[in-house]
Amino acid sequence: MEDRMRIKILTALIVFLSAAAAQNERSGEPDIQRRLEMIERNQAEAVKAELPTLMTNYQNHPGVLYLQAVLTTNGIEAAKLYQSIVDNFPRSEWADDALYKLYQYYYSIGLYKTGDQKLQQLKQEYPFSTYAVAEQVSEPVSPPREEAPADIKPTGTIEKFPTGFTVQVGAFSTLQNAEELKAKFEKENYSSNIFTIVNNGRKLHKVWVGEFQTYEDAKRFTAEIRRKFSLESIVVSR
Repeated sequence: MEDRMRIKILTALIVFLSAAAAQNERSGEPDIQRRLEMIERNQAEAVKAELPTLMTNYQNHPGVLYLQAVLTTNGIEAAKLYQSIVDNFPRSEWADDALYKLYQYYYSIGLYKTGDQKLQQLKQEYPFSTYAVAEQVSEPVSPPREEAPADIKPTGTIEKFPTGFTVQVGAFSTLQNAEELKAKFEKENYSSNIFTIVNNGRKLHKVWVGEFQTYEDAKRFTAEIRRKFSLESIVVSR
């Protein structure tokens, strides 16, 4: 009975959100940012329900393509969508977001050279992007060699990042979502910090976990994060 009630409530919520979105967007642009914030708040299913209508009403819209890519669970297919935004809509507000997603994707699967190329393209073509400014502060690190993943324990409580490496586990436009992820790691006794960058009125809140003396230690820690939290992460230097 409780399951049926939950399904009814969820269905009603989806119908309400779809109707509200249709009313608000009938004569304007789709509110992509609002839906991205919904995804960050674990409301991805509601956004998925809206996606077919958005794709019909806004064909070849870069923001809708970006939303589709974010909701795509297959990494290869998502990368294709992000690349199509970069190639076909280079002047849209979502092009730099798509490039940053490509950079994160290639790093997460170990294609560091390709990831570096995407990051350099981001800096060259969108120098005032929030992502470009942020990565000038915390550069991703290409490893000297590949190693087989192994689990390690993170070091003690972090007061600051004076030197060495840390691991970025997320980047959010909403501070509350970054704080929730930070709290999730701290609940499991992992020390973490939030680094915020602001550019052109757009904020990006990065969640960093752990402090390591070497790249190899930090890289091994990403395997632990993947195993325990089902999150992809990247090593950054400080």
